Amino acid sequence: MTAADPARPSPDALLKSAAKEGRGRMKLFLGAAPGVGKTYEMLLEAHDKKREGVDVAIGVVEHHGRSETQSLIHGLELIPRRHIDYRGRVLKELDLDAVLKRRPQLVLIDELAHTNAERLLHPKRWMDVQEILACGIDVYSTMNVQHLESANDIVAKITGVQVRETVPDSILDLADDIELVDITPEELQQRLREGKVYPQEAAQRALANFFTEGNITALRELALRRTAERVDEAMRAHMALHGIEGPWEASDRILACIDPTPAALTVVRRAKRLADRLRAPWEAVHVATPETERASKDARAGLLEAFRLAEELGATTRSLNGDDPAGEILSHARDRNVTHIVVGAASRPLWVEVFRGSIIRRLVRGAGDIAIEICPREEKKSDAGLGEAMRLPPLGEPGGYVMASLFVAVAAAFGVWIDRAIDLPNISLVFVIPIIAAAVRYGASVAAFAAIGAALAYNFLLTKPYYTFRIADPVNVWAVFFFLAVGIAVSGVAARVRAQTLIARRQARQAADLESYARGLVGAEEESDIAASAAEMASKLLFARVVVLSARNGELELIAEAPGPEMLGADDLAAAKWTFAQRRAAGRGTDTLHGARWLFIPVPGERGFVGVIGVRPLDEAARLDPEQRRILDLIAVQAGVALDRARFAQEAADARIEAESERLKGTLLSSVSHDLRTPLAAIRSSIESIERYGDKHDAQTQAQLLAAASSEIARLSRFIDNLLDMSRLDAGVVRARRKAMEAAVLVEQAIESARFALADMTVSRDVSSGLPRILVDSALAEGALVNVLENAGKYAGPGGRVLIRAFRESHAVVIEVRDDGPGIPRAALPRLFDKFVRGAEGDGRPPGTGLGLAIAHGFLAAQGGTIEAENRADAPGALIRIRLPIEEP
Repeated sequence: MTAADPARPSPDALLKSAAKEGRGRMKLFLGAAPGVGKTYEMLLEAHDKKREGVDVAIGVVEHHGRSETQSLIHGLELIPRRHIDYRGRVLKELDLDAVLKRRPQLVLIDELAHTNAERLLHPKRWMDVQEILACGIDVYSTMNVQHLESANDIVAKITGVQVRETVPDSILDLADDIELVDITPEELQQRLREGKVYPQEAAQRALANFFTEGNITALRELALRRTAERVDEAMRAHMALHGIEGPWEASDRILACIDPTPAALTVVRRAKRLADRLRAPWEAVHVATPETERASKDARAGLLEAFRLAEELGATTRSLNGDDPAGEILSHARDRNVTHIVVGAASRPLWVEVFRGSIIRRLVRGAGDIAIEICPREEKKSDAGLGEAMRLPPLGEPGGYVMASLFVAVAAAFGVWIDRAIDLPNISLVFVIPIIAAAVRYGASVAAFAAIGAALAYNFLLTKPYYTFRIADPVNVWAVFFFLAVGIAVSGVAARVRAQTLIARRQARQAADLESYARGLVGAEEESDIAASAAEMASKLLFARVVVLSARNGELELIAEAPGPEMLGADDLAAAKWTFAQRRAAGRGTDTLHGARWLFIPVPGERGFVGVIGVRPLDEAARLDPEQRRILDLIAVQAGVALDRARFAQEAADARIEAESERLKGTLLSSVSHDLRTPLAAIRSSIESIERYGDKHDAQTQAQLLAAASSEIARLSRFIDNLLDMSRLDAGVVRARRKAMEAAVLVEQAIESARFALADMTVSRDVSSGLPRILVDSALAEGALVNVLENAGKYAGPGGRVLIRAFRESHAVVIEVRDDGPGIPRAALPRLFDKFVRGAEGDGRPPGTGLGLAIAHGFLAAQGGTIEAENRADAPGALIRIRLPIEEP
């Protein structure tokens, strides 16, 4: 089956239809504004469905206190909604799990654009609808046109209100049916005055701002147009699915066919007038063939001028590729459901039409129900048309003629040998091979040269009398003549095949390059990398200098250039700024700031425009043709999405860092306030007791008070040391100076340093003898082990037991610290070594700062060690395991 066969279903349409099998159907009730009656209409249809025996349930319906809507809810099953506590309020949300468990045939879900409360599975209600549809449940839903993502900026311009809750256009395309619910502006304003939409006070404000007659009219037009587009898409999908030959004249569409002739401008203007008269959209297309590829520079400039004029007059433009212009035009027209084709009259002489065929005749014969309008050409331009028709193919490289001569010589030698060895009547066929080879390799001109050379060689070597160009037998005269004609014809066909092959290869390379470019953008995270990739790809495919300017706070900044550094002049920067501000192309080849050397186009992102891309062809006299503009637009769109994604990721990362910073700041302040206040209070209490009642305390009591004060001072000093150590780790200034030392020495030093934390408990050691020396920074390693021991002492509590084991394991020495405390909560294990993360609290234990194990982790990582934690398997309590590298012999 070919693309031009309109009588058979489209494979793409069949695949789309198959993808919908098993999925629920969705009907969307679309309105221009709140209060037009979308929910009311949805409930009416739901009651009709219920009377037909359909199992209907309400997932969520917002009646907003309207009595008419409330009355229609009665009689329909309500699926209980989920209650979410949010900032002191209880929000009632759609219970997705309850809907899927109940599985009605049809569920009503109001307000498709609604943003769900936190802690629900999906952030948006339309995502819930997608999941429900995927489970085979039909859905009725409602939405206002201002929530449509593609209409968001338009609505903002119309009403001055930026709508925050939006729905992707793909969700609208997902709807199987769309019903437009519409009332006149006067009716809607009257409903507002009667309090049927908002309370009276809010209604008066709405009437003065959003619900003006002009705003409502504009929104109605927007809703009508979007619904009409959706209906038109559905009609074309139906035609493709059932193999119905277009057009269906539900609406008119105009197609202007232009070529590199002076009549192209006339065709564009005629198509524009026809589109205005029919109030129809229109498109201008050009079919690139080997002949048009050989067109003169003036002819190609005229083609670009015609495309530029078409774009100015509101047409979309496109370049098609193929060896059969009429077939490509008709195929495209049927695919786009075109009703009128406007084409210029033949500009080639009659004898050229006879030999090469008439495109217009083929269009008329194959058009079917499509109207063909032929624009007359201006007679004074006929010489130009003859010149184009008589234009010869390019002469080719000199080396091609040398190789063609060699091909003919080899064929001639082979022919002479065959003629001497075998009596072969069709010996002339040997010379067809070099002709085809020359055509395929070097083009039509070289192939014609090879055909003439082959005819002369055949005459000179293989026709009597031999070795002379004189022909004795009249029959051989006709043989040589027909051989030359066949040779030239074969060379032409082979050359056309070669030209088509080259075009196909070029397109394949472009497609491969664009695919590689798109894949590269997926993993790119830096704006500079994305912009550099876009600039390099555009420069490669368009043979041009390219710059990419990023917009930050309304200012444009050059962030990428290819193939080398570029300088933008004042006119160029003015064109770039105008392009970004007006969201339209400007600069070279346009009517806006055409004095600039560069052509600038805006770069659209998902959340608005993110910059501009500038192009300056390497050939200063050249301009971008429509196919190159399409490639540039594609590169810009993909770059825009990637840049927007990178910015969003950076903003999200900054927001996370800021939130984490705020959390850590609050935690630090809370911890510092407690851990400074508690020991200071104890120190103050001991000193004040000695000052006031020193003469009443005996020596033992005074010693106890001083010991308590000393203990709290040590605790306070340790806390300040922890804060300083953590600041050093965060600043990245911790540098390990590793030296060999004994593991037993490290254990004893750490126990001595942590003696105050371990004073009231039993400490046991189990250090294997003969351990190899460890390669560590003694101060950092001791600090890490001290923090682990203090943590164990805190959670083991007075009278508890702490066991320190040291043994060899592969290429490391392992030091284990076990306590008999309550152990580590399972939820805390994954983040135990993060800052300000604490283990079990309560039971009178001091809460701590949550810094000790984080510092231990940082100190050990700086010297190639590791630390891990788990709960003991043999008894209650925690187990902290440290691995330190050993000194290699």
